[in-house]
Amino acid sequence: MLKQLFAGSQGTFYHADDLEDDEVKKLNVPVSFIKDVNDENEAARWHYSKRDETLTLFIDAVVVDNDVPSEGAYHTESVAFLLQMKEHRVLMFTRSSMNFLADHIAHKLTSSAKATTPIDLLYTAILVVYSDYQSALNKLDVLRRKFQNQFYRKTTGFGGDLDSIWTVTNALLYIDSSIEDNEDVIDNMTSQFNEYKPDSQTDFLKNRINIEAQQAHKMADLLSSVVGNIADSYSSRNDRNLNWIMQILTVYSVVLTIPTIITGFYGQNVKYLPFALHQNSWLITILITLVLMLLATIWFWRHGYFDK
Repeated sequence: MLKQLFAGSQGTFYHADDLEDDEVKKLNVPVSFIKDVNDENEAARWHYSKRDETLTLFIDAVVVDNDVPSEGAYHTESVAFLLQMKEHRVLMFTRSSMNFLADHIAHKLTSSAKATTPIDLLYTAILVVYSDYQSALNKLDVLRRKFQNQFYRKTTGFGGDLDSIWTVTNALLYIDSSIEDNEDVIDNMTSQFNEYKPDSQTDFLKNRINIEAQQAHKMADLLSSVVGNIADSYSSRNDRNLNWIMQILTVYSVVLTIPTIITGFYGQNVKYLPFALHQNSWLITILITLVLMLLATIWFWRHGYFDK
């Protein structure tokens, strides 16, 4: 399917998805390029063919992972662009999971001037990709605030949505790595690809891309560090709570052995045990047991066994 997203006096922009063989031939798209398009894990790269006068660009775009039930699930997939200078057009190739990107780009291109060149159309599309990254990072930052609030509100017990924290951590790993790869490729392309005579609009878009890339990279790094610290803090707190529970259980197991010891002595019917023949001996043994349990509890408390 081929859908036109922009038509101007100097260039056009199309979204291609699941093209038929005759469409591929009609558009003069290399077969090898189509094979790479179908690989969602295709590495970010760019290449210019002087013979065909075509620029190919593969970058990673962020995609919501709907298969994961936890909040903040994202992964990245490769999106391909083919700039054909002879035809003055840009073709964007995506899979069905990324059709939303075409809608975002089409909306952005509605504000572009009719005289926009193909290279400027490509740079505008790249800005939209970075805008999606920024939106994803903003949503992950909202979740980060939620995790922090939960951590500060609940200071005892085993709290925290660790599944969501790990989901966000994994999403940030994908995003941070993809942003870094994109940044390297796009920086290299914008500095070396000079087939179009640069103008003020092109320079403006290049600067915008550079700024957006740096901001996204810094924000992804910062969020990764903060969310990682939150996860470590939850783990440390839960470990500390578990250790405290085991400590309390140990104290009570020691204290509760005292009744067994006392009743064991008197249960042997030893004739000359103190109070053994007294008419209220059973009450006396209970009192002795309670006093010893109280003394043992005070001793454990004074030595910090009840402290977290």
